[in-house]
Amino acid sequence: MQRLRFRKVAVGGTFDTLHTGHTALLFTALNYGRKVLVGVTSDEFAQAYKTYKVKPLKIRFLNLRSLIKELGSNDRDVIIDVINDPYGPTIVDPTIDAIVVSLETLPRAIEINNLRRERGLRPLYIIAVPIIKDGLGNKVSSTLIRDRTGTKELGD
Repeated sequence: MQRLRFRKVAVGGTFDTLHTGHTALLFTALNYGRKVLVGVTSDEFAQAYKTYKVKPLKIRFLNLRSLIKELGSNDRDVIIDVINDPYGPTIVDPTIDAIVVSLETLPRAIEINNLRRERGLRPLYIIAVPIIKDGLGNKVSSTLIRDRTGTKELGD
């Protein structure tokens, strides 16, 4: 079976405390896309919906670049950009072919495709990654990690 390969694949998120779920999303995007566009929420946008103080954008960018390098990619293949809404460029950029999401954020990808259709753009191919769970069956997330490690605030 031949694996699909796309010119540009999008993936987005806050990418606060990086974990195996982020790794799965990025690894999948890197394997499906010749180019990968990573949308990272701005500090202002992230704080509008997060219940804890998110790490500064600069630190999240640096950590992402490090993880992407560990996954075997380079700056030529990956574009990391700031997003200020849930869609980023996915609803306006005709060069994006596919989007990688978790099963949890699959409804957002469907919404993005509806908005693309309204704008006369081709819908994105949706690649859904399963939700990663810990040994106790809890969804691995930045919130879970902060709760378990007692680091609710940045200074902790």
